Amino acid sequence: MLELQIAGRSFGQPVLGEVFATIERGDRICLLGPSGIGKTTLLNAIAGLDKTIPTEAIIGREKLRVGYLFQEHRLLPWRTLNANLRLVGASEREAESLLGEVGLAGYGHYLPDQLSLGMARRAALARCLAVKPDLLLLDEPFASLDPVMAGELKTLIARILDAKPEMAMICVTHDGGDAEILANRLWYLDGKPARLQWDDRVGGEPGLIDGLLGKLRRLDLAGS
Repeated sequence: MLELQIAGRSFGQPVLGEVFATIERGDRICLLGPSGIGKTTLLNAIAGLDKTIPTEAIIGREKLRVGYLFQEHRLLPWRTLNANLRLVGASEREAESLLGEVGLAGYGHYLPDQLSLGMARRAALARCLAVKPDLLLLDEPFASLDPVMAGELKTLIARILDAKPEMAMICVTHDGGDAEILANRLWYLDGKPARLQWDDRVGGEPGLIDGLLGKLRRLDLAGS
């Protein structure tokens, strides 16, 4: 579906090194690594938002519909939720259905600033789904949410992924527990410049991913 052949990227100091990977339909990838290592930079490159990465480095992107959930909701504040969804191609009926799918039925006439952070993030997720994405990019979707709201959003995303088995996902997170719920594949980004230090399939065994992350972090410390 999508092939990454990133030979390196820099602005001032090197950020991304060589990143080679193939993303298939149905891949549910959690991207982990130290803070500031370049996880969002890699996500932006995949989305086509980083113009310093040659277009030929992301093979197949032009054929895909991509939904991107940023840390900030990026909804237009002067437009209602329904209007925000219609801007990306949803009909009135589709907008209402998508808002219902993310637990916001009846909120279509609300403005983004009238919502809590968790509700606004779910509205932004509905906007992502409105483009009928082949690839869903999530940049720390649970950041700044309290544990209850984060858990609800995590359950919602897992349910959406289960209902759309052909859709691929890449989710940036710091929490191995997120990966245990959402992922069938794990990426670990580290190094200077940053490279994929780990890319493998994972199962749903409790504690498996946290154990793996602990091992990777110990190796990082030993090598630093």
